[in-house]
Amino acid sequence: EENRSEEPTEALETIQLFDIPLEDDLQNYIFEQAEERGVDPAIVIAIIKRESNFDILAVGDEGNSLGLMQIQPRWSIDRMKELECDNLLDPYQNVKVGIDILADLMEEEEPLEWVLMAYNGGNAYADRLSGEGRVSEYAKKVIEMSEELERK
Repeated sequence: EENRSEEPTEALETIQLFDIPLEDDLQNYIFEQAEERGVDPAIVIAIIKRESNFDILAVGDEGNSLGLMQIQPRWSIDRMKELECDNLLDPYQNVKVGIDILADLMEEEEPLEWVLMAYNGGNAYADRLSGEGRVSEYAKKVIEMSEELERK
């Protein structure tokens, strides 16, 4: 009898982590933040894979894009202040800002492809490609990767 009543509680607490090179604590944090903001954690992980290949210290775009989710401080400075994040090379702060960006883009009520294109190249870029009936390779790859993650 006792075992039965404990099982559901354990099942609720256990998050199925992805088989990726990120620490369990960080993955749990990503799941929490994503869930809190209504973002699919598999999409977040797929973006991280595509943007930085899980390198927490990744620097791209000639020094303009930082960390796991390759965030550009010049476009995110107000958001960073609001979220009390001042170091995009801190993986926890980086994913917090990145998930916040995604959540805001999702509030535009556009398809996921648009959200990903906007994350990657800005809203005008996403609008232009969508208007032409196109989806960027970036968006296609991120969706493909997220689906792969969920199958494993």
